[in-house]
Amino acid sequence: MDPNIKSRLHQLAWHDGVEILEANLKGRPFSKHAHDAFSIGVIEDGVGGYDYRGGKNVFPKGTLTLMNPDELHDGYALSRSLKYKMLYVSERSVKELLEVKLTGFKEFSPVDRGGCVASSLRNISKRFSLNDHKGWRLAIDTELTYLLQYIFAMNGGAPLTGGWKEPSAVNKIKNYLEGQLSDYLEFGVFDEENISLGTLAGEVGFHPNYLLNIFTQHMGVPPYTYWTMLRVKCSKRLLRNREQISEVSQKLGFYDQAHFTRVFKKMTGVTPGQFKSL
Repeated sequence: MDPNIKSRLHQLAWHDGVEILEANLKGRPFSKHAHDAFSIGVIEDGVGGYDYRGGKNVFPKGTLTLMNPDELHDGYALSRSLKYKMLYVSERSVKELLEVKLTGFKEFSPVDRGGCVASSLRNISKRFSLNDHKGWRLAIDTELTYLLQYIFAMNGGAPLTGGWKEPSAVNKIKNYLEGQLSDYLEFGVFDEENISLGTLAGEVGFHPNYLLNIFTQHMGVPPYTYWTMLRVKCSKRLLRNREQISEVSQKLGFYDQAHFTRVFKKMTGVTPGQFKSL
């Protein structure tokens, strides 16, 4: 357990990829990672920060934080502690709930006028503690839909790819690594040479040093960290399918279960055990 992160994750099992994270953290416990969902959050206490879109950003109490899917960032406290709530909603669920043309967020830290978003997140979170109440799912869905309507009306409209779209070579390496992971899971055979820096460079015809630099420049992390992110993302699917943590750790090639647990929490805010129990 990382003593610098105290968190609780709620998952809406009746939706695909809708979660809400309540976190209280100290220091710099999160490594670089990305979510395959829209992120909508509010700082409830303290001052937070993260490195995002090429800059270091500061978020005082009451600040909103919005991110599009697959945007790389870390997370840390600039005060003694940092408390926040973060809602994650997959693109699929946004489409199902709103039936609108999907766009990205234009700003990543807009003003929360009247505290509307903060109030809505509190209401959604509170509903989870009232799950004995008949109709609690309807109450959560109602609040969630109103929140998404508001946030996309006020802050949507940007293309999801944004102005930071990566070069084709970077995209090719991402697809290659995803393919390697899929093949490994399907056939159970893995060759370290297939994801060596030299092999990756050969895939796009670059010198290894140049590939490392251009990939890191556009993705914010080197290829190995991206490979680790892919495995953590895949582990969530396996854990949802009720596979054992030890089996998932071994299947995805982590050093041991303790290593897997540390990496998982640094990228999600909760341990594999907490996630599996949802």
